[in-house]
Amino acid sequence: MLIALAQCLPPFRAVWLLLAALSLGAIQPVAGAPLYRVGVEDVDYYPIYALSADGRYRGYARDLLDLFAAHAEIQLRYVPLPVQRLYHEYWAGRLDLVFPDSPRWHEVGKPQGVITYSQPLLTFQDVMLVLPARLGQPLERFRKLGFVRGFTPWKFHAEMAAGLVEIHRAPSPEGLIRMTLAGYIDGANMAQQVARYHLGQLERPDALVAEPRLLQSGDSHYYLSSIRHPELIQRFDAFLRSERQAVAALKAKYGL
Repeated sequence: MLIALAQCLPPFRAVWLLLAALSLGAIQPVAGAPLYRVGVEDVDYYPIYALSADGRYRGYARDLLDLFAAHAEIQLRYVPLPVQRLYHEYWAGRLDLVFPDSPRWHEVGKPQGVITYSQPLLTFQDVMLVLPARLGQPLERFRKLGFVRGFTPWKFHAEMAAGLVEIHRAPSPEGLIRMTLAGYIDGANMAQQVARYHLGQLERPDALVAEPRLLQSGDSHYYLSSIRHPELIQRFDAFLRSERQAVAALKAKYGL
C-alpha cells in the first residue's frame, strides 16, 4: 500500500510521494474499511476548501483529510451542506465529523460539553481588506462590509445592532475582492491567505490591504470535530503529530 511504500523512503521523498498520489487520485479507500460521514460547508473558500462545478470537495482540507484517511485505513464521505443546515445536522447526530469547526463559535442551539475538537488543521489571519488609498480614513466611512455568503459576521454584531455597518455578501472571496475594487463595498472580510491567493489569480497582489482598525489581525484556527467519535479525533491528532512534514508540504502547496 502507498503509506507502507512511503515509510520505506527518505522523509522528504515520502512526503512528496504522498502528495503526488493525492494530486493524481492514487490513494484509494481500503475495501471494507470503516466509513465516516464528514460534514463540510457548501462554501467557496478556496484554497482552504471549496466545491468544484461537479460538486467535488477540494482544496487543502480535502487533501489533508484524504491523507489522514489513507493513514488511518478508513473511508471518508464528504457531505457538503449550507452552513446553518450543516451544523444542525451535525448537532442532531447525523454526521460523524465536521469541518471547519471551532470551540470559539457560539451558535444558537450548539450542544455544550459533548463536542471533541482536534488540534488546529490551519492557523490563519482574519482581516478586513480595503483599497490602499482608504487606509487610515475615519472608521465611520467604512459602512458597507462584505462577507462570503454563509459566514456569520459575529465580530460585528454590536456595530450591526447600532446601525453603524451594513453587511453585503458574495458567493466567493473573488467576488468580494471585485466588489471592493469597484467601490461597491468599503471592505471585504476573509483570511489573509485566501485574499493573497485570489489577488494573485487576478494579477493584482497589492490591490487591497488589511485595515487593522476595522478588524485586528490575530491568529484564528480551524478544527476538525466530532460528537460521536472522540477516539477518531485522537487518532487525527496523532496523525498531525506524526506527519508534520506532509502537513507542512500541503500548506506550502496551497500557499497557506
